[in-house]
Amino acid sequence: MFKWRLKEKMAEKGIWRCTDLTKLLNAHGVNITSSMVTIIVDKMPERINTKVLDALCDILECTPADILIHTSSGKSAEKLLKAVGDEIGIKPGPKPRKKAEQSDVPSSILGPKGGVIN
Repeated sequence: MFKWRLKEKMAEKGIWRCTDLTKLLNAHGVNITSSMVTIIVDKMPERINTKVLDALCDILECTPADILIHTSSGKSAEKLLKAVGDEIGIKPGPKPRKKAEQSDVPSSILGPKGGVIN
């Protein structure tokens, strides 16, 4: 689940009107109309041009993660596979292998020319 925080980030910077943000975006080199800015300010867009997002981050002095907040739904791939994996024909993959411990590594290893490295 995502939360769109563009309005909040604008308010933190004292930008209250979409027309002001439009002027800033245009000055930043992003050619966008005031009506399009109003749309992305009022409602989270399904997709956004990376140049627009980059300009927004520069103008608002933030990162994309400050504008678009992700909250986990709790439905990880592992949980979904356990719940419905058989029904949809997906089998869980192999369990991760145990990492080699220090004692599993031989005390001497052959070097690049066949010599022994201790």
